[in-house]
Amino acid sequence: RNVQKYSRTKKEEEMSGLGLCLGLGLGAHRRVDYGNMPAVFTVTAGDGTKYIRVQVSETTTVTPAGGTSIRIGNTGEFVTTPLTLAANTIQDIYFNGAGSLTIPRRKLVTYLYLSSLGSSVITGDITGMKLTYLFLSNLGSSVITGDITGMELTYLLLDYIGSSVITGDITGMKLTTLYLAGIGSSIITGDITGMKLTTLYLVNIGSSVITGKITGMKLTYLVLSNIGSSVITGDITGMKLTYLYLNNIGSSLTYGTNLLNIDSSYGIQLLGSTVFATAAEYARLIHDAANATWSGAYPFRIDAGTNENCPDWDTVKADVAVLRGKAAWTIIPSAWLEDNGGSWPITWKEYTGE
Repeated sequence: RNVQKYSRTKKEEEMSGLGLCLGLGLGAHRRVDYGNMPAVFTVTAGDGTKYIRVQVSETTTVTPAGGTSIRIGNTGEFVTTPLTLAANTIQDIYFNGAGSLTIPRRKLVTYLYLSSLGSSVITGDITGMKLTYLFLSNLGSSVITGDITGMELTYLLLDYIGSSVITGDITGMKLTTLYLAGIGSSIITGDITGMKLTTLYLVNIGSSVITGKITGMKLTYLVLSNIGSSVITGDITGMKLTYLYLNNIGSSLTYGTNLLNIDSSYGIQLLGSTVFATAAEYARLIHDAANATWSGAYPFRIDAGTNENCPDWDTVKADVAVLRGKAAWTIIPSAWLEDNGGSWPITWKEYTGE
């Protein structure tokens, strides 16, 4: 009897333990299906002049609640009843009053644009959306959160997004535009090697770490400034840049030759510690800048440079004379001047050669 009692008790303990393990196992592997969760945007302030721009993959509805009323597009009456969102069509949802608006499933949303919201305040979570396009800019007090890992983004712009926190790994995405600026506590990581970027803009990206090689990309915008631990390498060549701004990135990039068409007020600037390794690279940059189309008198500036890597004045003076007639102002390193051991005459700004 004692043995039987002990056996039963042991069996019960084993089954209890097994049940506990099964419970923990199931709980540990249970995944939240964010894609099938509703996309709820909570509105705490809306004056009817601001909107959420979206695209959905199939015809669905957007439903206001609380005190929020909505309309599709910039004309018509605001309503408090559900409105239809057409499939695969970019549409603007204007919102008025405090409350919320809801799209039934997050995974239906493939495009999201929020910009310059002013005094309007809206919050939402993008995790689980199937975004190919994400544009968040100047959000003010609005807060958008979420994880973009696994999305098939081709366009990602996060620009001074305040208290919003977007995280995720962009490795493997087919991005053509990567624009991160003033992103606060957001952390975006990943390798851009192999992407077909036309815009690469990384400015004040905090703890985000972007790495990769830009060789072969057809960039028109290349802006790198205060990129922290990020390391961008490669050759700037074969590009049709309209804007070249590199600030404190050291010697991670090389310069080949490019057909430049400068239409940004930032012009061409290599600031701080940014350097190219050889005189030939600087000579090619000056030559390309001289031959470039400039839509305005914008700056041409090179901060760093040593006697060893400065271009030979006799080679570049004709290009400098042309460039001086195009750029608003031109600055070159003082180490390139004759009185500092370089080859450029002290009066280089006025000198046109013989």
